[in-house]
Amino acid sequence: MKRVCAWCGKELGSIEAQKHPANAVTHGICLSCRDNLIFQMGVDLGVFLDSLKLPVVMIDMQGAVVTGNKKARTMLQKELPQIEGNPGGEVFECAYARLPEGCGNTVHCSGCTIRRTVMETFETGKSLLRVPATLNQNSPVAPEKINLLISTEKFADFVLLRVDEMNA
Repeated sequence: MKRVCAWCGKELGSIEAQKHPANAVTHGICLSCRDNLIFQMGVDLGVFLDSLKLPVVMIDMQGAVVTGNKKARTMLQKELPQIEGNPGGEVFECAYARLPEGCGNTVHCSGCTIRRTVMETFETGKSLLRVPATLNQNSPVAPEKINLLISTEKFADFVLLRVDEMNA
């Protein structure tokens, strides 16, 4: 049985249904429409993000962090003013973000899985789940490698970046 979003008509895949013909259609709600509905119902964005169980940051099309939930701020050991409007690489303390070229413009940035995953979600609208990534984080001696599993989801004109796992 085919599943489609009742709000926008986007295909949501299919489900097995023994009592229905293969060409039958059932309806649900896609993540974008769900988030839009939550927004329209007047749920404060900060409250919504803080209700999520994993660290999440919202990133704009230029790669700057718009906001982050409490879990993300705890993980990053930063307060909201320290992350709002700053490039993602600086917020996550990427070792290469402070080079003269700046975050997003160094030779290392084109190979950054975190950056590529966020940009792919911007370009395609496709959510990506549990993508393995390595962050070379600033450290007093040498860059420290942090292994992550990240997920992305398009949210209006932003991408939500979720950190599913993190191991130093």
